[in-house]
Amino acid sequence: MQRYFKKIEVEILDKKFEKENSSYPKTAIVSFFDENKTKINEESYGYANEDYIKEFISKNSELQLDHCLIENFDISYLKPKIYSEKIILSNFSASHSIFYNKENNIDLSDILFESNNVDFSNTCFIGKDINFSGSAFYADFVDFSNTKFKCDKLIFSKAKFSEAEVSFKNAIFSSGLKDFQDMEFHGGKIIFVNADFIEGDVLFTDTKFNSNHISFKVANFGNGRIDFSRVQFGKVETSFEKVTFGDGDVSFRSADFQNGKVSFTSAVFGKGKKSFINTNFGDGNIYFKNANFGDGTVSFRLSVFGQGIVDFHFCEFGKGNIQFDRAKFISGGIDLKAVNFGEGKVSFNKTYLGEGDINLEGTTLIGEFLMKDSVFGNGEFNFKESNYKNADVEINNVDFGIGKISFNKSVFRTLSLKGSQLDNYFDLRITSCEMLDLSNTVVKDILDINPPGFDPEIKAIDLSGMRLLGRIYIDWRRTNLKQLIHNQNTAFKSKAEQFRILKENFNLTGQYSYEDEAYVEFKRAEAISHLKNDIVKKPKLKFWAYIKYAFKWLIFDKMGKFATDPLRVLFTMLITYLLFTLIYIILGKFGDVHIVSSIFEPNDPKALGFVGKAFYHSAITFLTIGYGDYYPDGIARWISSVEGFVGLFLMSYFTVAFVRKILR
Repeated sequence: MQRYFKKIEVEILDKKFEKENSSYPKTAIVSFFDENKTKINEESYGYANEDYIKEFISKNSELQLDHCLIENFDISYLKPKIYSEKIILSNFSASHSIFYNKENNIDLSDILFESNNVDFSNTCFIGKDINFSGSAFYADFVDFSNTKFKCDKLIFSKAKFSEAEVSFKNAIFSSGLKDFQDMEFHGGKIIFVNADFIEGDVLFTDTKFNSNHISFKVANFGNGRIDFSRVQFGKVETSFEKVTFGDGDVSFRSADFQNGKVSFTSAVFGKGKKSFINTNFGDGNIYFKNANFGDGTVSFRLSVFGQGIVDFHFCEFGKGNIQFDRAKFISGGIDLKAVNFGEGKVSFNKTYLGEGDINLEGTTLIGEFLMKDSVFGNGEFNFKESNYKNADVEINNVDFGIGKISFNKSVFRTLSLKGSQLDNYFDLRITSCEMLDLSNTVVKDILDINPPGFDPEIKAIDLSGMRLLGRIYIDWRRTNLKQLIHNQNTAFKSKAEQFRILKENFNLTGQYSYEDEAYVEFKRAEAISHLKNDIVKKPKLKFWAYIKYAFKWLIFDKMGKFATDPLRVLFTMLITYLLFTLIYIILGKFGDVHIVSSIFEPNDPKALGFVGKAFYHSAITFLTIGYGDYYPDGIARWISSVEGFVGLFLMSYFTVAFVRKILR
């Protein structure tokens, strides 16, 4: 029979037709035409009309209609036996035939087919509606392979099949509605391999396959709605491998795949919505490897994945959102290696990721990746070498469990781990990121942000509110931490807190020079924070607040960098000594400031000159030696008192800074 055609024309000849075991008194010549009204083929069939069927039934207990054109078929011809309100047809066969009722329906509903084989293979149905609803097939094999349905509506709803193998292999359906809703199968293989559903809606809603093997391999669906909602699939294997779903919406909502293997490998979806909401995938392995999901939204919300592998290897997504919100992965894990998530939003909000490994290695995305309030078990979370250069990644308030976590060599526009709990080794040796947000995280083990072979390009970082119970490995200079924190659009109090965390961390990791630098920035940010706070609380005393800040800035910061730099203190001591010496010289020339010797007379050649006395007296005063051979007179007494105090303070300051360096 011609596989694809637009219409047929029939010529009846008063000539006997015989083929194989079939014999008819008349012959039907059927011409097939394409959409351009061009004749593409011509075939001969036997001819069976009302008179022929009535006569055949009067002589036989079963109906055989192979290799014939059956015109205006009506079940009332049969005057059949009735069982449970169903018409009984025993050993029915109509293979390589044409049911032709162009203006009316072809009604095969509520029939009980009893036979070893019910054979409609290579048959064409041409009518307004073709109705098998409510029919029951009690057979070992029900064959609709290579069958063509050319109608406005095809109805198989509420049909029941015994433990038979049912085949629609290579079947071609019409462009109208295909209604397979609420059917029941009770074993055997169900085969829709290479079936072509053309255009129009295809509905399998509430169907119970209850079979071991279900295959839609290489099937082609058009642009209509495809609905497998609440379907119960096979116990061993269900395959949609290499299926083309067209641009209509596709729904597997609340479907139950039981515990068998499920394969959507290399399936191609169109622009419509793809819904796997509340779907139970059971404990079998789930394969979406190489599938192309097109541009529509893809939702796995509330779905449950059991102990099997969930494989999305090399999948391609388009511009739609991808949702795994509130889904549960019990222990099989999920493999998303090298997936291209397209340009939408990927969300794993409130997802339970179970005991299996989560692999996102080498994935790409232009858009947003959201994982909030989710929970990991013992599995590893692999985000290595992923390209999110044009994507914002938010993994907030997540409990990563006790598995290893790796973001090694990945690229992000922004990466937020805000509020997450990092209990195990956390590899954050990323390549680049415009903003790395680690605020309010709890670090219980090692947080590694120090790649050995390259300098990470991080433009901003936020450590505010971090609870550091473990250690952070990060290079102060290579990542330019000082500038990253100062560039934040946050309060100085928050910046001070972050520098304090880094100071304590560098102390734990033995990076004492980095500890000193972090401590200095902590004290500077803290001082500015106090200044701003004082101004807000007491605006009338703003001038006094600035004075206090300036005093602290000079004494604690500029003189010795908060006791972290003994060389800075030594340099300050030298400058201070020279400054007081200069004061003695200037005031001695133009004022009443005298340095007097208690041993030498003014003309004694052993006595020091004017400048020498200034340098000498300044030194013994600054160092609090006090030999007594020279002493101040007049206002010089008060200046010397101040210098003695400053010298004592700076020597103590130096001792603290020096000992701090030596002890570490």
